[in-house]
Amino acid sequence: MIATTACATKLTVTSSNDAAKQLSLISAQLSQHFSNDSACGAIDTSNKSSLTQLASLLSQHCHLASMTSLLSSLIQSPELLAKIAARSYWHGNGFLKVVLLDQGYKLRLHIWFAGTSCEENIHSHRWGFASHVLTGSLKSELWADAANDDLSVSHCASNTHSTNSQALTLQTKEYIYTAKHQSGHTPVSAHKKYIGTTRLKKLQDITQTAGASYLMTPDQLHRINHPGQELVATIICTAPTQVLTNRLFPTLADPNLQPANLSAEDLKHALTRYLNHGRLAA
Repeated sequence: MIATTACATKLTVTSSNDAAKQLSLISAQLSQHFSNDSACGAIDTSNKSSLTQLASLLSQHCHLASMTSLLSSLIQSPELLAKIAARSYWHGNGFLKVVLLDQGYKLRLHIWFAGTSCEENIHSHRWGFASHVLTGSLKSELWADAANDDLSVSHCASNTHSTNSQALTLQTKEYIYTAKHQSGHTPVSAHKKYIGTTRLKKLQDITQTAGASYLMTPDQLHRINHPGQELVATIICTAPTQVLTNRLFPTLADPNLQPANLSAEDLKHALTRYLNHGRLAA
C-alpha cells in the first residue's frame, strides 16, 4: 500500500511538472511576441500583422496534440488545476472558459459541449485576439452597423468557409459593457449601460473547422452559434489592453455578467469529458 501511494504521488508530481513546463514554454513564446510589439511602442490590439503572427504561434505551439498533452497532465496536477479553476467559469454565452495563462495577455481554452445549443449575444471586444480551432466546426456571424457596409475581417486559414449573408438587418438594444476593474482602491464589478437602439447588418456566416487559425480586431462585431450537434473547442489568445469597455447587443437574453468561478473538481470533470471525447473520436 505504501509503495502504491508513493507511486501515485510520484505520478502526480511528474504530471504537475509536465503541465507547468508546457505552460511555461508556451508563455515564453507569447511573452516574446508581445514584448516585440511593445518594443515598437504601445501594443496596438488592432494591428492585423501582429494578430496574424499570434495566430501562427497558436498553430505551432497550441495545436490539438499539444493541448491534449497539456490537459492530460493538468487534470493530474491538483495545485495548478485549482489555480486555473479559480479564474475559469461557464461563460454566459454558453461555453466553458478556461484561463490557462493570465499575464496581461490571456491564453484561454473555450469548449462548447455537444447536446446544448447556444447563440451568443452580438458583441465587440476590448482587445484583438487570435484563435485556433482544436475540435469540431466553429460557426460564427460577422455584423456591422447598418450604415457601414464596407467593414471586413481578416482570416488566416485554409479550412475557413464563409458565405455572404442575405442582407439580414436587426434592430436591437445596445449597451456599453464595462469590465471588472479597480477604481483607486475600490473594486468595480462588471456592468452594462443602455445607450439606445441600433440597426445592425449581418455581413457573413463563417465556419472554421479543426486546424483553422484566425484573428479578430477589437471593433469587429460578431457572435458564435453552437447548434449543439458536436463538441467544439478553440484555444484563443487575447492581446493586452487598457480599454475597459466594449459594445454589447443582448439579442436573446440578459447575459450573466458575473458568473461563478469553477472548483478544481468541476474543471477536472469538464476537461476529462473533453479528453474522453477525443479518445473516442480517435
